[in-house]
Amino acid sequence: MKLNFLEEIGGVKTARREAESLLLARALLKNKRVSVKDEARMLKLVQKNKDAAEAFDLYDQMSAVFTKHGVDFVAIKSFDSLPDIGHDIDLLVPSATQLSQAEKLLLSEYKVTPQGLTHCDRILGKFSCFLPGYKHDFELYPTISQLGEVHLDPAEVLRFRRKVMVEGREVWMTSDSDRVLIRVIHAMFRHNFLKLSDILDFLKLIETANNDEVLRKIDNARIGDAFIFYLASIDRFLESCEVENSHFLDLQKLAKQRFGRDRLSFLRRDRLVLPYRIPTVAIILLFLLKGAREAAHKRWRSSLSCLAAPPLIILDFLSAAVRAGGRGGVW
Repeated sequence: MKLNFLEEIGGVKTARREAESLLLARALLKNKRVSVKDEARMLKLVQKNKDAAEAFDLYDQMSAVFTKHGVDFVAIKSFDSLPDIGHDIDLLVPSATQLSQAEKLLLSEYKVTPQGLTHCDRILGKFSCFLPGYKHDFELYPTISQLGEVHLDPAEVLRFRRKVMVEGREVWMTSDSDRVLIRVIHAMFRHNFLKLSDILDFLKLIETANNDEVLRKIDNARIGDAFIFYLASIDRFLESCEVENSHFLDLQKLAKQRFGRDRLSFLRRDRLVLPYRIPTVAIILLFLLKGAREAAHKRWRSSLSCLAAPPLIILDFLSAAVRAGGRGGVW
């Protein structure tokens, strides 16, 4: 029982889970049918989290309200990996004044139920709530980071947003290069894991994103080491599934030329279990590397945030694991 729980939260990576993960990954990466003996168990692995129709309804309602009240926003992550919506709708609201206005609007007029936040999210200034009648929670972010460390300028992300038709709905989305950057930040500095949909969506995103623009933004964020590790993690799945992607290989080659050798390759000897949890030691080292680079550029506040993040991440992981009770999903 304890082993099953640890398997579900990614605490233990077993040969059984690796075999199941690669079977599913191979089928989806190659667009083939998957044949399994234990259908019930595999169904649990690929089961979608929440209803997409409800998520779009929630976005449409809040989009109309925020636009009416002059709150500028852009959707992040939520509609990147359809049909996987996830458990929440995330909006970036860079203006502190508008973010406060949006929170007051939700609390006073919509009687939302605020949700508890992790230690890191409280410091970051995130707002999370449930609207009456909806199963998805609704989250507002002031920026994209774990503890306030600087990866990008949220105002610039907003400036280059564009309206995109998604499943017949108009959605404010970030630029392709910002979507790539945000996906890397969330995997390596916030969520600390990769779902199969993250891999599939990343491969789709880099078909249209400009490589030079992506690498420039990664460089400006001073997370070249994290990007190299992120690409190498995806590459392990592609190689194990015998999948070759020319766009990915081109980007990986350019990244190595720009950011140098992989300094954390010794940490990639674990099993390929989905969702693939980034080794804790790698996360700590990546925060320390970024913190050192921030200090070298005299961005002291961002550097201190990087140094403070690792212990809080461990606390948040343990707290989330207990709350989740092993309800992980690979999709």
